[in-house]
Amino acid sequence: MELSSDQKELVELFVQQEFLISILYKLFARRYPEHKVFWTKMAKEELMHASLIKRLIESDSQNKIKFTQGELRKNALTSSMKFLETTINEFKNDETIPITQAARVALQLEKGLWEKKVFQFFEGDSDEVRRVLDSLNSEQGLHIIQIDNFGLQFMGKSAV
Repeated sequence: MELSSDQKELVELFVQQEFLISILYKLFARRYPEHKVFWTKMAKEELMHASLIKRLIESDSQNKIKFTQGELRKNALTSSMKFLETTINEFKNDETIPITQAARVALQLEKGLWEKKVFQFFEGDSDEVRRVLDSLNSEQGLHIIQIDNFGLQFMGKSAV
């Protein structure tokens, strides 16, 4: 079954959202050089997620991948992307924002994606597609754990 134009638009918005998250994490890597390795790794993984989804959809000539919209709606993704753009601008323009806030924002984003179960809206009719989708879903959970653990090192420290 070929994706409808609405579904294709949602997938494209989702890919764009992953790219925006990567931009935010790259900004964190520059803003907090003592944590550059962590944020760069997270940014690269977000780019990989976006690329994998885009490649799966673009190379799906045999319609082995399906996208079940579920509760995911265009306005929710658009709202999330506006939040991301605002957050990116805030971090670009305010150099006093502490690392604790960066960790909170990242955790909020990752948990939001997890709660929306975004990767679970994709289904595959082949082993390869299912493997990629399972991997993306697992990595989403790992991001939450990694960012949560990263943020724990700042517990009890002043936010400024």
